[in-house]
Amino acid sequence: MRIVVTGATGYIGSHLLPALGREHEVYAVVRESSETGAIENFVKGKVIFEKQSIYGLLAELMPDVCIHLAGVFYGEHTPENIESLLESNLVFAAVIFDAAASAGCRKFLNTGTYWQQFSKESYNPVNLYAATKQAAEDILLYYVRAKGCSALTLQIFDSYGPGDHRKKILNIIRDLKNGAQIDLTAGEQKMYYCHIEDLVSGYLQALKLVITMEPGTYARYALRDQEPVSLRELVEEFLRIQGKHLDINWGGRAYRDREIMDPSGIGTVLPGWKPKYQWARGVKNL
Repeated sequence: MRIVVTGATGYIGSHLLPALGREHEVYAVVRESSETGAIENFVKGKVIFEKQSIYGLLAELMPDVCIHLAGVFYGEHTPENIESLLESNLVFAAVIFDAAASAGCRKFLNTGTYWQQFSKESYNPVNLYAATKQAAEDILLYYVRAKGCSALTLQIFDSYGPGDHRKKILNIIRDLKNGAQIDLTAGEQKMYYCHIEDLVSGYLQALKLVITMEPGTYARYALRDQEPVSLRELVEEFLRIQGKHLDINWGGRAYRDREIMDPSGIGTVLPGWKPKYQWARGVKNL
């Protein structure tokens, strides 16, 4: 198939592209300023995103599937970053969906977040970031209902794996020197951790599913394990595996506003997919 992918240079995208490129013709939608060296060998070509020209470029490609990974995350929005948040997560997504649909694309694989379901409600955004992800999902639903597209949104939880340089807790802990001090929350919040290899296999399984879906149908599935793990248990096991001791002040840092303390049961797990790495094995893999 001919597939266009947004967010191709991000952590998930850069791991997904090699797997997609083995079987499909892949085009990465990137901005002019994007660093694309790491994905050059895995794509048929690059599509430079501009709001006006993207329509003609996708019309030339006539993609079979659009995989939307791109997004900007802010744990808390500010007057300084709100425009970036809305431009990246809402305007960019709407333009991509519209341009792809206008080019005849009728299959969409979208990316959501469990932060759209605070208190395990069907929709209750933790923050403005989660609200923009829901808004993009609602926009995509328009193309399903009005244009006869079929679409599937994957709910992503916390991800990790080799080569990850994002400011995630395991990466922060990994990079601290033995004996260093750090303030953390009490560590009682539970999380689902999904290894990057399992995320890639999830997207590949979701791709197989969405191309079989009937026109005008929509689904949302989660990529998560059966049971979450507490932050404290995760950190202590990671330190044990590393053979490292840190002076951790548990409770020295407040929980974030609207912290999801227990995500158990959020989302329906993607049919036909099962993680290869339970969190303990995945952490050891690091």
